[in-house]
Amino acid sequence: MKSYPVSIRRASYRGVDARKRAKTDEYNRVATKVEQHLNGDLSKQPDHTVHQYDSYEIALKIAESDELVHRIVFATDCGANGITIVKGDFDKAMKLLHGED
Repeated sequence: MKSYPVSIRRASYRGVDARKRAKTDEYNRVATKVEQHLNGDLSKQPDHTVHQYDSYEIALKIAESDELVHRIVFATDCGANGITIVKGDFDKAMKLLHGED
């Protein structure tokens, strides 16, 4: 489970192969869009809450490739189909999630 604000690791390529460089640049461009989408949505949510996002829904909202978004999200949280993010205090969020006070 990731914490808000979400930070997505960028890929790096230091070689001279133009095709590999373009692929890395595309990955990083989409990773930035995913990060901005998640953090933008989470900024509007209440503190001490847990949120789940499906990869395909993120791809649809940011108008990017399902496959690439899935790879980015998987690399961030290792979720099979999405990502789970806690905003605020983890313990408080878990109590609220399970209906405890």
